[in-house]
Order: sequence, then C-alpha cells, then structure tokens
Amino acid sequence: ISPVDKEIGVGATASVALVSMPPAESLATWVIDVVFDPTVVSMDSCTPAAFPPGSVSVGACEADDQEGGPDDETVVVLGAILFLDTERGFDDETTLASITFMAVGAIDDCSDLTITVVSHLGPDQTGPETDPATTNGEICIVEEPAPERRWGDGDCSGEVNPIDSLKVLRSDAGLPVSQTGDCPVIGSNVTVDGTARLWNDVDCSGAVNPIDSLKTLRHDAGLSVSQSEGCPGVATSVTVSS
Repeated sequence: ISPVDKEIGVGATASVALVSMPPAESLATWVIDVVFDPTVVSMDSCTPAAFPPGSVSVGACEADDQEGGPDDETVVVLGAILFLDTERGFDDETTLASITFMAVGAIDDCSDLTITVVSHLGPDQTGPETDPATTNGEICIVEEPAPERRWGDGDCSGEVNPIDSLKVLRSDAGLPVSQTGDCPVIGSNVTVDGTARLWNDVDCSGAVNPIDSLKTLRHDAGLSVSQSEGCPGVATSVTVSS
C-alpha cells in the first residue's frame, strides 16, 4: 500500500495506491485482496491499472464482503496483461489500482489496510505462484489532513503533463518556474507520505534533473518509468508537507 500511513478528513475522501514490484519473470496475472474496517471508511471508488498500448489486458477492482460480517470488508483487485512484442507482463513497479476511501467514522478512528495476495503469476500460467513481500497500510481520520498532490505534478496544477517536464528543465537551468498556490519549490525538501523527498524528484534518485523531465514525458506517453524502490508512482496521489 502506498502511502503506508494515510490521513483523511471527516466525511472526506482520500486515495491510496496498490503498488506491485513484479517477479523476475514479470507480472502477468494478479488477484489481491485489501481488507479494511467499514466502520471507519467505505470504498468510494476503485480504478484498476492503466494498461499501456501494445498489450492485451484486463483489470477490475470492487468491494466484496467476503466474510459476510460487519467487521471487515475487502477490495478485490484483479487483472492480467501480456505485451504483444515480448510475451511478458509488467517488468517495472506498477500501480495495480488506485483505491479511494470515504471517511465514515470519527476523528482519530483508524483502519488497517491489510493485503492478502491470492495470485501473483508470471506469463507461464502453469508455473509456480510467486510469494511477494507485502506492506500493509493504515488510514486514519483527522481534523485537518496534510494537502494532497500528484507525484510529478511540479507546478501543482492538478495533473502531470509535458508542462511539468518543461518546468523541471527550467528549474535545472536556474530559470523561474510558475506554480500554483503554495506549491513546494521544485527541488525543495518535503515530506511525502511520511518520507523525506525532493519535490518533483520523479524517480526518487535524490536529485531533480533532466532525467526526471524525460520520465515525466514517458509517463505522459503511456510508457514505463523506472524508479527507486518505494518511490510513489508518477501521478499517484501523495500527502505532502514541508
């Protein structure tokens, strides 16, 4: 789950990402459960993985009260992909779903977001199941959550696009960059989902440079983007504080 710790305002909505690091043989088929406490949050919506061109793919996610009781509810995320040119699945870290929760509890109520991997396979469906390590999350209701941004949205316009790529280049050249409201300065130190980062260091390399500009363009074109482990996916919603 990314972020691991998520804040949400009373009666508000907030999104978390289900992120997967593929096995060596690539990730072609997956079924993953995310269990939450329905007395704290409800699932408002769920958007499955964005599949790039040149692939045969299918994906879905939905809420399912699998236990039939009031204590837990489950978001089931499932999908399959095969790239036509390589006959492989995802080779890079991938957001399999973006899950939006709505707060239904009170301030200081928290819900665990517990992951169970039901299936996690490479393109050889007769091969053994992989056994990926999982990181559970938690979502808590607070009075004033930190503002949310999109990772890679350097000017805080609300979306990641080629303009952000251009502004990274301007920043790298020492030129002025226009931004929206109280947007962090590109390259400044910020806390992103509880982790120290540089604002708009798209690949979390520790520096903001033209490589981040290129990776922003790759994302906009629907191409894969390599990032350091634990880095938020490009355009995913993150909580940012100075």
